[in-house]
Amino acid sequence: METDKSEPKKRIGLFGGTLDPIHLGHLRVAEEVYEALELDTIWFVPAYLPPHKRGPISPFEQRLEMVKLATEGVDHFEAKALEAERQGISYSVDLLEQVRDLVGHSADIYFIIGTDAAIEIDSWKDWQRLPELATLVIVSRPTVPMDEVKEKFKKIFPALDFRGPTNLASGQNGAIITVDTTAIEISSTDIREKVKKNRSIRFLVPESVRNYIMRNNLYIPKKSASDSPPPSQAPDSLEAAGRIYDQIENNKGEKIIVLDMRGISPVADFFIIAQGRSTRHVQGMANKMKRELSRQRIKCRSIEGEEEGKWILMDFEDVVVHLFYEPVRAFYDLEGLWREAPRLVKTKQGLVREESDECHQ
Repeated sequence: METDKSEPKKRIGLFGGTLDPIHLGHLRVAEEVYEALELDTIWFVPAYLPPHKRGPISPFEQRLEMVKLATEGVDHFEAKALEAERQGISYSVDLLEQVRDLVGHSADIYFIIGTDAAIEIDSWKDWQRLPELATLVIVSRPTVPMDEVKEKFKKIFPALDFRGPTNLASGQNGAIITVDTTAIEISSTDIREKVKKNRSIRFLVPESVRNYIMRNNLYIPKKSASDSPPPSQAPDSLEAAGRIYDQIENNKGEKIIVLDMRGISPVADFFIIAQGRSTRHVQGMANKMKRELSRQRIKCRSIEGEEEGKWILMDFEDVVVHLFYEPVRAFYDLEGLWREAPRLVKTKQGLVREESDECHQ
């Protein structure tokens, strides 16, 4: 027997925006709206090209992937690539028309917007038509009071009523629903700035999203050719760490670990730990590295332990290298001592954050 698709109507929430990156504030708001309005599902729809966004944004594919990671395992959350199907500038009215064409009259659509976006709604394309296409759900944001939005909406939508989630009749587009949500002051802009400054974003985004950002070096400014130092100038600390890594590898150093100490230790930006098969091997590595790196304008300011070769410490200013004879390395366990430091791995693009550092926390 074929089911009548019109009964009961499915209740779909739409959560749009740049989502660069999606964070725990977004997810908590969506969860509270889902619960308050007794929705069946919430679709997260990253904008392809936001009309009001100023400045560069991450590629759509990366923002969509972060949404997929963030919503994975939550049955009532879905990541949707609807904006990619249309491309171009992402106007809300076009998205709502697309969704309405997709679901027909078999669903009630609830368009979720924060007070910070709602206060500017009369600058949107064909904004007058939005209530015809969906029920507008306005959620509280710390930056703009709900009362301010209500006052404006009464002027621009005089025929519409404000309602709370408890007195919403199903299927009545044209209503404006207000939902007070937990005030979580997290912003995507702040997250991007923290990454740029090498500060922690743990507990601001889901761990899977944090790992994706680190793995793909998102929000770290790309160097242009004009930014590259001239041949007479020493490389920056990350480039120096990469060249030192190469020298250790070229000299048969084993089990190389690079720790990102920026923001953790005032001593250096990076610690590199490696080992040799014998004390003579360790001594030979240190000697060749010092000589070769000097030609690359990476000066070894000091060296300790060279005579015994059990633990040689080399200070390259922003990079400190610990070369161990294998048994001595296990005894001191520097990796365990600095387990909170993110690890870097060598790729074709240079040193990048390891995909996951959960095992080192």
